[in-house]
Amino acid sequence: MKTHRDLAWALEQKTKRTGQNTPTVRGADWRQATVATVATGSVTTTDGIKARCLTSYAAPAAGDLIVISQAGNGQWIALNRIATTTTPLYTPVYRYKTVGLDRTNNTLADDPDLTMQLDAGAVYHIEFHLHHAATNTGRFRTAWTVPAGATGNRSAVGPDQGAILSTTSSGGAGRWGVHQFNTPCIYGSRDDNTLQVFSLEEATLTTTSAGTCALQWAQATTNATASRLAAGSFMRVTRIG
Repeated sequence: MKTHRDLAWALEQKTKRTGQNTPTVRGADWRQATVATVATGSVTTTDGIKARCLTSYAAPAAGDLIVISQAGNGQWIALNRIATTTTPLYTPVYRYKTVGLDRTNNTLADDPDLTMQLDAGAVYHIEFHLHHAATNTGRFRTAWTVPAGATGNRSAVGPDQGAILSTTSSGGAGRWGVHQFNTPCIYGSRDDNTLQVFSLEEATLTTTSAGTCALQWAQATTNATASRLAAGSFMRVTRIG
């Protein structure tokens, strides 16, 4: 009797193993894997599985932690990376202002809305699209907070600091400089502080350590009439490397 029970147990275990190892028996499934090598349109994992890449899995690289999925016929596809960092690769992430903020001093400080954590050892394209208003005396001044050791330069496009645009014409002299992240940039204004102007700042930024990227801003000259960063201003961060 014992011999018969042992044989039945052995057959049962063999059947389970066959089902576990045969895609046509167990059906489709998915799991995590690490990329070892990359070919055109496919990757091979560290445990030897070759999988075709979906178009959404952009720029695969060795070391990527990915999701792979197997069909019932045994074929594998690589779906995409698993999120292991603060910001996804090649996918823009937005921060924006729903309510305007007024300031009446010339001390640069981070905006509470236009701020984001960046990963260490990464490359980002960062944009600040700014709707701002100020008096001709107070004006509007910016700089960036970036993680320690970050490298790159930022461009600053908007009304020139000497420009006072009229209420009837939004055109005028502009600024086109490229600056260090902590270099203050001053922008011009309209001749009515209730009217907004637009400025754009952007950079390709490389990090060595994780940390905050934020827009700093203040008045150029302290004035009792506030300078405003208005609702609709936004930050767009795209990790590109």
